[in-house]
Amino acid sequence: MNAKMKVLSLALVGLCGYAGSALAVCPTDPVPPWTSKNVSADATLAITAPGLATTACKLDVSVIAGAIANARALVTDDSPVDEPRYRARFYFNISALTGLTTANQQASIFNASATTSPAATSPAEVTIKLLGTTPARAIRLLVADVTQPSKFTTVTAVLPVSASGSYYVEFDLTQGASIPNPNFRYWVADAATATSDASPTGTAPVDTTGWTGVTTANLGLFATTPGFRTAAAGQVLSVDQFDSRRQTFIGQ
Repeated sequence: MNAKMKVLSLALVGLCGYAGSALAVCPTDPVPPWTSKNVSADATLAITAPGLATTACKLDVSVIAGAIANARALVTDDSPVDEPRYRARFYFNISALTGLTTANQQASIFNASATTSPAATSPAEVTIKLLGTTPARAIRLLVADVTQPSKFTTVTAVLPVSASGSYYVEFDLTQGASIPNPNFRYWVADAATATSDASPTGTAPVDTTGWTGVTTANLGLFATTPGFRTAAAGQVLSVDQFDSRRQTFIGQ
């Protein structure tokens, strides 16, 4: 089993075939290396320079004034195949999101879904939401868990102080019941802070029995609340440096 599934960096890492590569000019479209993009009429998606964490390019997404509930601007990777273990990492920057001040201003910025899930249950195995909490913003991770009445476990991580507004998030999910160790781990840090496999930000014992493993990942801006669409209209969320693997720690 390969350690790395795919690097889909908006800084062109994946386009040249190895980490650290870059082209002189940013592409005008994220497809390829992403499988597809989905941009509604009331949202925007653009590749801009420079990127995050010394990369060449990043993806900027936003909703416009008057956006409705299904507003979305995202890219999709369908290279996973019912993965029994799935690790993913990306960077995001929230410095332009100045309108977010309350916890009900929320937006999904990532999810990883299975083809099959328990009856009447979302196929999403991991969803990451941005929360407009104050004084510090936070992200919320919703992880599939058949033992919970809601069918997911929720963990919230307050974002640390960041001079640049850039952050790093990584997670490691192993399918099945959590025996004997927690089978979901996550890392959340300022983009300039070193992380290690042995020191996750947090862990959670979840039971993903009934989900068939990750087959699709979405990155961008979607499932926004009314409060988010009003407060953040025209304000950009930037994402970059997505990497997914089956086994090895990804890190900064």
